[in-house]
Amino acid sequence: MKRAFNYKYIVLMLLLLGTSIATAQDGLNSIPVSETFSENGSYKIKSIAFDNTPGNIDGVSYVYDGDQLMYQIPRSFDMLLDNSTRIVLSNDGKIVVYYHNKKYRPEKEFDNVVVYKEGLLFGSFTTEQYAACSNKENDCTVLYNNYDAVIDYKRSDYGKADYKKVLRSMDEDEEWLHNKMLVIKDNIIYTVSGQKKISVFHTDDLVLEKNVDFEKLYPFIKDFPSPKTVILNVPKTRMTIDQFTEKKSGETLNRLLEKRYNLKSVSKNDKNAAKEFQLYNISMSGYMTRFGFLELTSLNIDAKFNKEDLVKYIDDINFDPATIDNVIPKQYFNYYAMSYRNPNDNVARDEKIAHDKALKQERIRRERLDTINGFFIPRSLEESFLQLDKIMPEKERKILVSLENQPDKYNSDTGGLGIWIRTNWGIIDGSRLQTYFNERNLFDPKKISAIIVAQYIKYLKNESQVARNWERTHPRI
Repeated sequence: MKRAFNYKYIVLMLLLLGTSIATAQDGLNSIPVSETFSENGSYKIKSIAFDNTPGNIDGVSYVYDGDQLMYQIPRSFDMLLDNSTRIVLSNDGKIVVYYHNKKYRPEKEFDNVVVYKEGLLFGSFTTEQYAACSNKENDCTVLYNNYDAVIDYKRSDYGKADYKKVLRSMDEDEEWLHNKMLVIKDNIIYTVSGQKKISVFHTDDLVLEKNVDFEKLYPFIKDFPSPKTVILNVPKTRMTIDQFTEKKSGETLNRLLEKRYNLKSVSKNDKNAAKEFQLYNISMSGYMTRFGFLELTSLNIDAKFNKEDLVKYIDDINFDPATIDNVIPKQYFNYYAMSYRNPNDNVARDEKIAHDKALKQERIRRERLDTINGFFIPRSLEESFLQLDKIMPEKERKILVSLENQPDKYNSDTGGLGIWIRTNWGIIDGSRLQTYFNERNLFDPKKISAIIVAQYIKYLKNESQVARNWERTHPRI
């Protein structure tokens, strides 16, 4: 089992920006798989994703000389249908250049242009570095993309199984840009940016020229070819991990765990059961391989279960992989839909009563603490401002102010300052700060963290008496 690292202290810069990557399994309708050929047609790169989340690089890519495998790269280069991505393979198969209009994470591998040489990351560029424009400007993208403007969605049957692209009427330049915003000739890549400027990248010596006038160079490059790419439609398997069946018995993982632990399963969506009975939770993520083995990447379980025993048990199960397409070596899954309870209703109810009593006592204990897990707990909104001042460098405060109207960036479920506050200041499991907000009829942890960050931004903008003004409109009940 691959084990995730637990970090007590998290870089605030990343917390501020947050990320939406790897948060959901329904970002696309299929698993991105593509084949792209070199200009001379002698070499090919096959990119295979293991996940379907936008911006994901979890996968593998193989570079071939004809039918002979040259090397592989431990990542995917997802080709999307909306013209926001492109792959170029050099005429000797040694250089791979990948373009993506969006940058989902701060690491170099996620830059807008990445260059791999013989399987290793050799260099990368942000849009600003490659296209010579600022991300504060309109249309600052590494690839020109008029997709929404030129596609006739109705006539194309967009979103249907028989989708076939139909274009609206447009001038010659726009039609060319839609099909050929990237062309290649003699190992030289010409890309047109969102601001209609051309960048020229020489893959032989890795030299970049940028900010070339489009009208000046267009007559010279308009007949150059674009890389030949075939996008394969590999359907993703829509299943939760508990639904996978053991090859030998035909029983689901859910049923196997019911029998192993003598428990009764309950859907995590069953709110009535959660109110009446004590439930024991399992959450996991991992890869189901084409050979039927579940490679766990995370496993979180209640104390009812023995983690080491459960990991070994799952590792030994040979599942039926029939639903995993043969094109992909494995597929990522991140949701387990079931909880468990004692099969005896009366016992399950008594366990719930005992658990709630212990939880209440623990909350009362935590309310008296000024420090929890090494973190000082503010007593009020105003005191939370003072604590954030102490732990946030000035640079990160300025970034936070710039995100004032983007709560999805600073208070998401997957990143941002909000999730740090919820995790470390006891907003979820109980603390004196949580009580401060509960007394003002606020109970949702995400709403509480959103209030703290939004009011802190006002405080950073030197608005007067921010905390007191908020307390006036939110008195104790």
